[in-house]
Amino acid sequence: MPVDTRPGIRRPLGLLISPLIVLLCLAPVSAHAESTTSSSAETIANALRESPVYVDPVYSTVLSEETREEAVATIEESGLPVRVVLTPLLSGDDWDGDASALAAAVHDRMGGAGHYLVLEGDSFQGQDLPPSVDGSSELRAHYAALASSYATEFDGTVGERMERAVEFAVSDDPEAVYEEYVSAYEDSRVAAPGPPSGNADGATVWPWALGTGALLILLVGGYLLWTRRPTAPSMPQHAAFANASQARRESLERQAERELIEVGERLGAMEPATGTDASLSLGRALDAHDAARRVAEHLEEGSLADVVGVLVLLDLAEDGLAAAGRGRRWSGADRRRHCYANPLHGTGTTDTDWRQLGATRSVRVPLCGGCAKAVRARTRPAALQVEHEGRSVPYYEVPAEESVWAATGFGSLSDDLVERILRGERSGRR
Repeated sequence: MPVDTRPGIRRPLGLLISPLIVLLCLAPVSAHAESTTSSSAETIANALRESPVYVDPVYSTVLSEETREEAVATIEESGLPVRVVLTPLLSGDDWDGDASALAAAVHDRMGGAGHYLVLEGDSFQGQDLPPSVDGSSELRAHYAALASSYATEFDGTVGERMERAVEFAVSDDPEAVYEEYVSAYEDSRVAAPGPPSGNADGATVWPWALGTGALLILLVGGYLLWTRRPTAPSMPQHAAFANASQARRESLERQAERELIEVGERLGAMEPATGTDASLSLGRALDAHDAARRVAEHLEEGSLADVVGVLVLLDLAEDGLAAAGRGRRWSGADRRRHCYANPLHGTGTTDTDWRQLGATRSVRVPLCGGCAKAVRARTRPAALQVEHEGRSVPYYEVPAEESVWAATGFGSLSDDLVERILRGERSGRR
């Protein structure tokens, strides 16, 4: 059959077919761009349709199957749409390490109402979806997650916190449970044992009372050890946290390395006239970059706080660079303020009065929106955790003489962080 080669036929067909080819080529690209987040959220959503508790394999070493099954049974017996998610959350992942973003993405695929308990770091975050227009939605997950931290005094295992969070979420009044545990926690922190009262005879009797009490404790303890049922050995509870924390740290280290080079190149490309305000600002920026480089040289022996410190110092260098670009002299008023509780939360902060639980005075510090909200609700914000004397604590609880980051709040409490680093005050690698 002869082929029609007339130009008048070929050109219209080509105009029709070309857009189709372009669309066919672009479609897979768009689908691929959304596939990662969609597939991750869809995987969790599909699992939650089968069971109200989703546990990523990385947490298999810190959560026993028995504990998971008990949580599933408790939720199913309640008939409430409570859902538990244990999966690693890291800065830069599909949800940028944000438990609320994960809950929202999963809920979009599940629909209806849902009370989500999502493990973030070493504690649970509660998200109740969808939020009501008038704000009167039942905040079961919100209060249950907070109460679980107070009930375990912020030191429980994953299994213990999950068990309490689920128990509270299906209770009649999670908010009342939360208020009860907050009150008990604050009372325990404020109360301190006083010295024994009495006369000289009482002082004589006191050692005998202590001895009798100790003997009773030993006898009762021995009886319980003799008669108690044998239990399974406790499971290692920090393995998954260590893996997630290590992955997060490595990601932040790579980010610090990239920014150290990029900011250095931008600083080297700027040549303002000597003696001008721009040159003075550039000098401040160079000092901040030099401080960041010095800390970065010792990251292998440092902690996560040191990695965060490098990023904060590089932000200070960029602030100075921006002032130099505008021909202005850089001052403390020009700098961005990082979230005091956790500098990784960014610089979108407002000065907030914060009185820690059990404290008698408050301090005014810059906090991000989430941390400011937590402080106003008299709950602990999601602080940057560091290792100190074998325990994981908020970085600001490390003694100031042992950590330049704690002493300055990563520069949010004072403007001399760069000067301290350049003087060699980096004793806080903990």
